Amino acid sequence: MLPGKTPTPADVLAMLRRHVGLIVIPPMVTLFAALIYSSRVPNLYQSDMLIAIDPQRVPEGIIRSTVTIPIDLRMASLTVQALSRTALEQMIVSLNLYPEQRASMPMEDVVRKMREDIDTPLERPRENFDGRNAATAFHVLFTYTDPQTAAAVAQQIGSRFVNQNTRDRGALATATNTFLEQQLEDSRVQLEAQEARLESFRQRHGKELPTQMQSNMQALNNSQLQVQSLVESMARDRDRRMMLERIYREASAIPAAVPQTPAASAGGQPTGTMQQQLATAQANLAQLELKYRPEHPDVIRAKRLVSELEPKAAAEARAAQQAAATAAATDTTTPAEVADPARRESLLQMRAEIESLDRQLTFKESEERRIRGEISDYQSRVEAVPGLESEWMKLTRDYDTQQAAYKELLTKSSEAQMAADLEQQDIGERFRIVDPANVPVRPLPSKRVQYNAGGLALGLLFGLGLTALLEIRDKSFRTDADVMSTLGLAVLASVPKIQTTQERLKEKRRRLALSVAGAVCVVAAGYVTWTLRLWNSLI
Repeated sequence: MLPGKTPTPADVLAMLRRHVGLIVIPPMVTLFAALIYSSRVPNLYQSDMLIAIDPQRVPEGIIRSTVTIPIDLRMASLTVQALSRTALEQMIVSLNLYPEQRASMPMEDVVRKMREDIDTPLERPRENFDGRNAATAFHVLFTYTDPQTAAAVAQQIGSRFVNQNTRDRGALATATNTFLEQQLEDSRVQLEAQEARLESFRQRHGKELPTQMQSNMQALNNSQLQVQSLVESMARDRDRRMMLERIYREASAIPAAVPQTPAASAGGQPTGTMQQQLATAQANLAQLELKYRPEHPDVIRAKRLVSELEPKAAAEARAAQQAAATAAATDTTTPAEVADPARRESLLQMRAEIESLDRQLTFKESEERRIRGEISDYQSRVEAVPGLESEWMKLTRDYDTQQAAYKELLTKSSEAQMAADLEQQDIGERFRIVDPANVPVRPLPSKRVQYNAGGLALGLLFGLGLTALLEIRDKSFRTDADVMSTLGLAVLASVPKIQTTQERLKEKRRRLALSVAGAVCVVAAGYVTWTLRLWNSLI
């Protein structure tokens, strides 16, 4: 191209006309090459198998499943197991898959190629009101050159997914149940050991436990009240006994008198000796003091009677002693005196009552000692509570914790057992084959169109680039306008190109050779196209 010249659209069209062969032939050559390449690309068929994910048929509120892993994570685990290298190698060998690749590639690469041809997309419904979008089914897709083989491989892979899911869920439920049973047994052993420690502590300190604090305090108060009542009762009994002994001694000191026939008093009351009346009045006073208070009228009246009879009885006793002394001096009385039955009966009664009071005092003293021993025992129990409380609280806290853990494990173990039975009876979540693997009829859309379009574009770019390169390197003047624009000189005349006869023959031979070469290329291309059926490679 001439320097400083700006090409116009007319110049561009002229360039294209001059190099039309360079622009047309390279795209045709590259398109033909692309057709040959794309014809060698095999047709791929994809078999599809639909597997539904059926949820657990027993409500979760009744039996909770032990398999709580989301379906996305479980599908990843199942894919790893179902598409393991060992499983795919067995399938490749048994179905004779990828024979060409096996002949030229190691088995690891063939297995990797097979994994690339397998896909397991999940089907998800629209989102629920709570935002969850759990998968309800998934496809097992396998792409291969043979439709029958693709269907057989997809069927085997889908069956592997179903069987592997059943085994995994059953194994997981059984493992969970076994684990919980072992934990339950360990917890039971620990609970029994804790119960044994607690029982041993109860046996050693059964009456000193903090739980017995209230009963010990109540028993201590009751025992103290009993002791107080016994002390008061014994004090009354001792006073009564001392009074009876005094009366008994005084009555025993009076000598026996000859009984006389009692005469009726002016008031109608029987009378006897002063000593007998005094003894009777004192006995009556003692009985009234036991029954009434000192300010009672009867007690006051009895005390007044006793105080009146005491001087008379004393005077009578002195007179009796003087008479006895006189009788002994004169020896005019008999040595034996006639016994007084009433006096003897009164003395016997007082002695019997004194002995009864002695027995009661002895019994009450023994009861007091016994109750005071109980009080000491209760006090020692109450005093021992603070020292044992911390250990008791620790034992009971550990026991309550262990018991709660055992109950929780027992509940979980029962639920795990039911979940394991659920999986064994195949009524839990399961994979169900809805559509078995189909035999594809149409191949998958290939990349032949892209290959052919790429070849055509590559040839066109090559032709255009070569044309542009030739035009840039061409410095010749083609029109008088080129001379004027480049050199700035006026053109006086132009001489057309004059060819000799030899040059014309040479030009004809060149054109004939090009025509023959073009015809040969067209025939060869047509033969190759017919033989390889390259028209099928256009799509």
